[in-house]
Order: sequence, then structure tokens, then C-alpha cells
Amino acid sequence: MAQLINLLSWLPGHSGFGSYVQRVVPGLPGLRLQLDAAGHGVLVDPEIWSPAPPPQAPRQPMALLQRYGLVQHGLSLPSLLAQRDLAVEQLEVIYSPFFEALLGWPQVPQLITCHDLTPLVLPNSRKAWLRYRLWQPRHLRCATRVLAISRYVADQLLDFGVAADRIAVVPNGIEVVRERISAPASEDLLVLARHDANKNLPALLQALAGVQRRLPDWRGFVRIVGRGGRQSLLLRRLWGQLPRPEQVHWIPSCAPQELVQHLRQSLALISSSVEEGFDYPVLEAKAEGLPTLISEIPVHREFHEGSSLFFPPHDDGSVLATHLQQLRRDQRAWQHLAEAGYHLAQQMSVAAQVAQIRELMVDVASP
Repeated sequence: MAQLINLLSWLPGHSGFGSYVQRVVPGLPGLRLQLDAAGHGVLVDPEIWSPAPPPQAPRQPMALLQRYGLVQHGLSLPSLLAQRDLAVEQLEVIYSPFFEALLGWPQVPQLITCHDLTPLVLPNSRKAWLRYRLWQPRHLRCATRVLAISRYVADQLLDFGVAADRIAVVPNGIEVVRERISAPASEDLLVLARHDANKNLPALLQALAGVQRRLPDWRGFVRIVGRGGRQSLLLRRLWGQLPRPEQVHWIPSCAPQELVQHLRQSLALISSSVEEGFDYPVLEAKAEGLPTLISEIPVHREFHEGSSLFFPPHDDGSVLATHLQQLRRDQRAWQHLAEAGYHLAQQMSVAAQVAQIRELMVDVASP
């Protein structure tokens, strides 16, 4: 019997979904189903598989199908299996790190991953909302089990109509590779967020305006790292209205090592999100020992109670200013938050995450 990992929805370039694949898949068994450089479907043995993102398919229509996450509808999956002298009856289980089942094989046990249902709550486009409302139910009906990355996402799936016994919760993990920061290197703040509605950046800029008025002696920089989007024009306007706009720097993207440098040279990381399935940047900051100031939303409370400081998603700046001043002036408070966050990151390991997924694959494959 064969195991299969469905990577057909993996897109070129860096993304949160791609990072999930790169963390999790190396520790999982099974042939990897994805596109090659020519835009053809391939089955790759785990021993020679590369965690590098797949390239853009060079020709239409596959390039279009890849862009819209419909690659499986442009391939003959039975033919791919036949090239490896396999038949669909020999597939023991299919795991997808994406919210996608292989619809042509409903008879095969399948475990798929739901990272969030943000497109239903705060969509960035009508297309995204329609996809999740009308198309994703087909994938859910085809899947045997659905892996949610938080209890919050599991609750959303219940509301979406998925039976409780078909949902399993496996939180994200992280690999702690460095000693934690021993002391703040500056009074700078770091924000890792695209210009999307769920990241709540307009409200953060309004809160920062209140912070700047309340703390005129604070001269740290706020670096906002993330690509532009539909809210970019609004953000630029609000940026210009800040008492000290020069304190905010916009960075569309940065290399991994540069990001680590920003994390380790900041006073704290801020997440102002109003909707998340997990919010991995908060865990990334904690893996470096960086304190985190985060919005009071369910998924943040689920994981970070006691190891982060919380502020209202629509703060006028008063709560955020109080937390910032505490971290600036009270070294013991900074150290306590840094240690608590670092300890949490050590507990939430990739190894534990992978072990749970492997167990689920075995469980789903069992008759």
C-alpha cells in the first residue's frame, strides 16, 4: 500500500502555506504529488524531494489552473499512478497540507488541512468568498478527516457544518534554533502583516497615533513588513496623519535572515489582527525570545495567555501605550514576557506537530 501527499495547491514564491509545507512535509511518509518545472504532474520519492517551492508552470492552461488552485483538474491522476506501477486501490491514505481533497478519488481515505476560514469572515475579494462558500464544501465532503490548526478553526468548521468526529486539532509547531534574546536592543517595534483586512492595520495606525501622543519621548521605529493589498491606499493616508509618520517604515518583503535580524533587534512584535487561524508570526517572535503585544481575539487567547500582553483590536492607543511603556521602563517585565514566550515556543515543536499528523494519517487509513 502507498501513501500520498497532495502538494498540487503549492504555489511558487513565499507564503504562509508554503512555509507550512516546508516545516511539516519533510517528516511525513509518502510520495509527493506536485508540478515539475515543465508544469507536468510528478510523483516524487520522499528521499529526493526538495522543500523548495515549485516553479510557475510555463504554459497555459496549467499556469492558469495553478494560479487558481485547480491543478488537479488539469492532470490525469490515474496515469501518474500508472507510471509508478500503482493503481488507486493501492493508495492507503492521502494527506494534503492544503484545504484540498483530490475530488476524483473520494474512495481513498483523505486527511486535509484547514488553516483558517478567513475568506468567509473577512474576505479580500468576492472571488475568495465565493470559493470558500461554494467550492470548499465539495472538498470537505470528499475528505475523511479535516485537520484544524487551532480549536478556534475547529469551532469555525463546526459552524460550517462539519461533524465534530471528522475534525482533529493539530496546532502549528516551530523549531527553536537560537538562544533567546537576553535584552532589548532598541525601542523598535515589528509588525509582520500583509495589507489585508484581517490584519487590522488601519486600526493599528490609529492606535499608534494615540501612542505617539501619550509617549512623546518614545522614538523607536515601527517596521511593518508585508506586501501591499486593497488597504494600501487607506494605510498611506492614515500614515500621513500620524503625529510622527517618520517613525513608521513600510517594508514589502525581506529575506529570512533579515527578518531574524529585525526580530532580534526589536523591543517587541505587534499583531493587531482581528481574524486568524493561528498567527504564526507571534510564535516566530517567541522562538527568538521577543516579547509580543497582540490583539485580544479568540485564537490569540487560545495559545498565548500568560506569555503575551493583550490590547483591544480597536484600541485608542491607551492600552498599547501602557504596555509599551512597561516594556521600555521595566526590565523585569520584559524578561518575564521574553522567557514565557520562549518557553511556549520550545513546547510547540515541529516534531510534536509532525508526530500528531503521522498518527492521524495512520488513523485515517485504518478501516
